Amino acid sequence: MKRLFVRSLAIAFVGFAVFFAAEFLLEWRAAGYPAWGSHSWAGVRNDKLVDVLSPMARAYNNILAMLIATIGLGIPLTANMHTPKLIEMFLRDNVNRWVLTYIAFGAAHVLWVDFLIGPEFAPMVAIVLSIVLALIGWAILIPYFFYVVRFIDPSRLILRLRDSAERIVDAVAERRRDPIASQQELSTRVGQIGTIIIKSLDRGDRDVAAEGAWALKQLLDHYAKLKGRVPREWFVVDRADFMGFSDEALEMLTECKTWYEMRCLLQLELGFLRAVHGPTDTVSVFSDAVRVIGTRADENHDEQALRLTIRFFNNFLREAIKAGNLRAVYDVFHQYRKLARGLVDRPELLVEIGKHFTYYASMARTYGMVFAPQLAVFDLGFVTRRAYERASPSAASLLADVLSLPHRTGDDVHSMAVKAKLLLGGFFVRYKHTEEADAVRANLADVPRAEIVKAETELLAADRSFFEVTDRQLNLEYVPPERREPLQEFCATLGK
Repeated sequence: MKRLFVRSLAIAFVGFAVFFAAEFLLEWRAAGYPAWGSHSWAGVRNDKLVDVLSPMARAYNNILAMLIATIGLGIPLTANMHTPKLIEMFLRDNVNRWVLTYIAFGAAHVLWVDFLIGPEFAPMVAIVLSIVLALIGWAILIPYFFYVVRFIDPSRLILRLRDSAERIVDAVAERRRDPIASQQELSTRVGQIGTIIIKSLDRGDRDVAAEGAWALKQLLDHYAKLKGRVPREWFVVDRADFMGFSDEALEMLTECKTWYEMRCLLQLELGFLRAVHGPTDTVSVFSDAVRVIGTRADENHDEQALRLTIRFFNNFLREAIKAGNLRAVYDVFHQYRKLARGLVDRPELLVEIGKHFTYYASMARTYGMVFAPQLAVFDLGFVTRRAYERASPSAASLLADVLSLPHRTGDDVHSMAVKAKLLLGGFFVRYKHTEEADAVRANLADVPRAEIVKAETELLAADRSFFEVTDRQLNLEYVPPERREPLQEFCATLGK
């Protein structure tokens, strides 16, 4: 943005200079090229010089009043809407400092030159300098106005906070800043991004909220590159850093070296909570960001950061279920599944995730969300199939978790859960996993034949695209052509 301001100022100044110079040259030629001093009142009528500078002084005063009024009203109002940090950011910005100082200096200089002019004294150097400074000041005005407007744009605020946070991490990694003092400053930057996210959601500004969530993800991407270079003191936290955390929690954060990840993920959780109870279409912004953070942590072999993202996914599921927000549950299960798919070579984590799926499916059932547990069966079934495809040691445990999820309540058969298990049985038939197919068959033994036939018919007739617009869009019940015959073969052995 500063480069844009400088470029705009250069264009304005050159434009002014060329136009005014061309105008002077045309008039000078028309007058027959008079001597250089012939147009000056100096030594003839010095009071005319005062008449020239007086309007200039008033113009300076008007500019200064306009800028101060704009800044005095616009900055505090915008800070109240987005983040109080805006005021400090504005005052620390070099462009703002230099422009306001320049205008104030120009106004004072014109008044001083007016004072110097006397009946027998005309300070021509000072007068010419005043005119040049005034021309530059007017050239600055329009670019600076646009600069201020861009400065209070919330998207720009997020970028400034993100860049500032990254510079702090860079300085700590290069041993140019005290790590303990930097923790508090960095926490403030991250917290202000979280504040912008929450206030944007309150106003229904979905784009800014998404930009804030992605900025937090980018902060952790940047941090991951430098985490191995920061000093040991950087990872030590105390109660001032995380108010409300127990001594044990603070100790674990220090041991796991994840205080920065925790700080960023907490802001995403706050945004998620606001979205769950507000604009629910933004829920996916936060769950997707957490999934990407977890995937990056896995790629960087940061075990503790990865486990932290899994815990936050569990938080998301708990809060979505407590709020009774089926859309949020639907989305979080989807993102959780995508994260698990990338962890197929981490059997110990897949086993844990399988247990989490069953736990929150049971919790959703307790809260009366009948449809949510059936979503869990589909998503966990997908992860299970993926585990068997890669011959993961976690496959058997995941299968047990899927089969532990109920597909009926009394006489009420949950058709989606039945379909999810039929898909799993067809998968085992296709890949000749006889024992696993028998286990699924035994699990579905209490489902009447009529229900099996109905479920099979609906699965085979399902289109690839769901008949409503959803975040996934892919129909959960869709069966690719190559999997239909094994499905039919499996279904034929049920309900007899």
